[in-house]
Amino acid sequence: MEESKSSNNKVPILILAALLVGALIYTFYNNNEHKKLTDAIEEEKTEIEQNLDSLIVKYEDAIADNTSMSNELAFERDRIIALRDSIKDIKATNYSLIRKYRKQIAGLEETNRRLFYLNDSLTIENKGLTVNLDSANVKITRQIANIDTLTQKNLTLSEKVAIGSVLKVNKAKGIAMRERNNGQLVETTRSRNTDAFRINFTIDKNEIAEQGERDVFVQITDIQGNVIANKGEVELDGVTIAYSDRTLVNYLNESVDVISLVEVNRDLIDKGIYSINIYVGNKLVGATKTTLK
Repeated sequence: MEESKSSNNKVPILILAALLVGALIYTFYNNNEHKKLTDAIEEEKTEIEQNLDSLIVKYEDAIADNTSMSNELAFERDRIIALRDSIKDIKATNYSLIRKYRKQIAGLEETNRRLFYLNDSLTIENKGLTVNLDSANVKITRQIANIDTLTQKNLTLSEKVAIGSVLKVNKAKGIAMRERNNGQLVETTRSRNTDAFRINFTIDKNEIAEQGERDVFVQITDIQGNVIANKGEVELDGVTIAYSDRTLVNYLNESVDVISLVEVNRDLIDKGIYSINIYVGNKLVGATKTTLK
């Protein structure tokens, strides 16, 4: 009788022991699978950082060539450095964010190839000019190179992939305008006839930027840095600037053409180069120049 009772007591114990062993095996398996997944994500994150480090080194080498594209190359290098630093702060478990950055990096490849190709072309051209051309031809070629550089900037600005929500501007152009007796405005290149500046530009399409109204500020300065037709001051990105015009744009993730007309007193307009800076939100996103005789 006692033996039967003892046997009956052992059955629950054996069942509990089996359940405990099963739970331990299940927990070990889950922990092992989680560690494999975490290690794989961490490996991908490390690979992304290494690729960006390698790309930064290529930009540094290209900038060292000291061509007319050095400023644009430096701008792209700084953006890639910021992207790399952002990735370093991501936790290995945030796989969706890592994949998002992977897609953004893939989009940079075409832009990188184009920039490096242009920079290599300019480097070769500069070496050929140094060896083969006299001083007069060098001066003419540099003027042509400056025009080509501005053209390339306008082309590449429209093709770059936006990182984050920063909006960009291209096709910026400033034109001096003269008012006829009938009130019509026509283009002019002479300072004594200038009654207004017309600034045309396009805010690029950016699918990941937040929709809504954006303040757009236009600043026109003369060669001494004085702001023309000062309408007021505003603090942008921690810096106070004076502006010549302010426009409110409703941005809906599509490209937007903007026209700014700044009226001026022709008696205050002198000959020289006038710089035009364009701010969207609180960032300087575009610039152009116009020359008056």
